[in-house]
Amino acid sequence: MLVIPVIDIKDGKVVRILEGLKNQTEYYCESPVNVAKLFRKENFKTLHITDLDGAINGEMKNFPLIAGIIKSLDIPIQVGGGVRNFDTVRIMIEELGVYRVVIGTAAITNPDLVKQIIKEYSASKVVIGIDEKLNNVVQNGWVNYANITPLDFAKMMEDIGIKRIIYQDVTRVGNLTGPHIERLIELATQTNLRITSAGGIHDYKDLEELSKIENLGIDSVMIGRALYENMFPCQKLWREMECEDISLELPKVKGI
Repeated sequence: MLVIPVIDIKDGKVVRILEGLKNQTEYYCESPVNVAKLFRKENFKTLHITDLDGAINGEMKNFPLIAGIIKSLDIPIQVGGGVRNFDTVRIMIEELGVYRVVIGTAAITNPDLVKQIIKEYSASKVVIGIDEKLNNVVQNGWVNYANITPLDFAKMMEDIGIKRIIYQDVTRVGNLTGPHIERLIELATQTNLRITSAGGIHDYKDLEELSKIENLGIDSVMIGRALYENMFPCQKLWREMECEDISLELPKVKGI
């Protein structure tokens, strides 16, 4: 199973937001670029970045930082948070070099955007983020209910050509309570989608539980807090980050 480290960016820093509540923010590091380099040093094969400012405000705010991370690494990087229009997608893919964009709220409010991305770039360049709270999809940075179940939303996306989703129960995000196994099984058995599990991972035991259902198409997992707080025994052997801020001339992004 592919493990994907998560870098959540808010106010230009690496953070964790517990259960999506804006008033429960914990700052981990001043430099997202340093964190990205550390993950690469630890031999991770891909990376997920969320622009939390964009997710909440509806417009991506951290293009220069994201561009700096992509320029610094040699692995594919997927990015989400505030991707609400095709021009943003074009800039991300064509100018920043983002491997894959993650669409959440916009897929609910504007399914035609998803269709346009698939038409222009193929289904391999887009993944749909399904964020659940109490069997209801939430949007706009987990603030508003969309009045659709995760399964119905997944089926709708599959019907328009999506091949992969990222699923997470937002009540588990950042609190290390484990993934929502039952929902993952439901999504995997009632669709033909490939699924990335996100949210709630505590330690290697959670990874073992996910590996038991990997054959259903749940082939990857995104991890944030558990990595930052060294929940895996092997991290003590090779983690040496002090996370000192370094000067970095961020590349300019055309049109931003």
